[in-house]
Amino acid sequence: MQRKPIILIMTSRDEFDNVSQKLAAAVRAIGTHNVVVMSDDKYGAVAKRSTLERLMDSRNEYQYLLEKKDRGVLRDKLRLKKFSKRVRRIGNMLKRFHPEYILCMTPYAHHCASEAKRKLKFTTKIIYLMQSFTLPKRGVGEDTDVFIVENQDVKSEMVRLGIRPKNIMTMGLPFDAVPKTEEEIATAKQELGLPRSKTIFVNMRSKKDLMSVMSLLLDQGHIATIAVNCDNQKLKQEIGNMALTASVPIIFVPAKEKAEDFLAVCDIAVTDFDPSVIYKSFKLGIPVILFTRDEHAQQDIQYLVTRGLALRAREDMDIVGLVYKLLQTELASDLAANGKKWVEFSSLENIANFLATYIAL
Repeated sequence: MQRKPIILIMTSRDEFDNVSQKLAAAVRAIGTHNVVVMSDDKYGAVAKRSTLERLMDSRNEYQYLLEKKDRGVLRDKLRLKKFSKRVRRIGNMLKRFHPEYILCMTPYAHHCASEAKRKLKFTTKIIYLMQSFTLPKRGVGEDTDVFIVENQDVKSEMVRLGIRPKNIMTMGLPFDAVPKTEEEIATAKQELGLPRSKTIFVNMRSKKDLMSVMSLLLDQGHIATIAVNCDNQKLKQEIGNMALTASVPIIFVPAKEKAEDFLAVCDIAVTDFDPSVIYKSFKLGIPVILFTRDEHAQQDIQYLVTRGLALRAREDMDIVGLVYKLLQTELASDLAANGKKWVEFSSLENIANFLATYIAL
């Protein structure tokens, strides 16, 4: 039997919504390719994480170093590391699987693939799927053959920097969600243990920000039921005690894979910069309030706000006023309509079809 061509997906622990596995499943369903997904536990250090891996996990510090004009800043930080183990493992993956190309899903995965290509001089093509709404300050390089970007503005900026238009695909982000009818929402709420009243979905990865946001919302009394996406047991107990004192109904999302079920029946999403939650909210027609202290997300947030796709809470206290505004005015409908229109032609299936036909193009 003839061997199916293989796509190698490289990802890392900082990806959103387990999207690499979902994209791999979508490509396999087409039937033309096999897909191998390799995370940083496979091509990174096993016994001990490297300095680069620790910086990537911290996000902000590594991004800061990448944005420096002087590359020596990053080189000095990592001068004792030659990356030989990571490069060797990526080279071994290529020898083992002989993939048609490498698809990078995160900045760290893209960095590692590009570094390996420079050092090993292999010819396997690299595709980078950027999960942002604006162009990152770093990430555009000669080692990458094709970029998949969210919108035309990112493409235009990349063309201005010298990237050929034919090497930039504007395809949105691979986060899908199917809107429900009012009847389906009512049934789903009952199955999830939610009342029929208004529901706010809260998704904050920072413990400090989550406690701050919940404290403010609970202080308003019973304006809505709150569905909290949190898997930290100690934090859940603290929030639960706060809710009990305030006599406000809250429900915790029981597992990560259930988060989308809760989001789909909510009326407002309050989240940090999580592209998966933001994009799914657009598809579901749910207005989004964005709040984060991460300075590197501000460019993307500003982009969404200026296009009428989301609201921005500059301080945690602003969230309360924005929630009331969405509950009491037509602004929620306007944001929902704008979001649906923005993602109308974007889907995980479209990206999977492109990946399956890329080499033949």
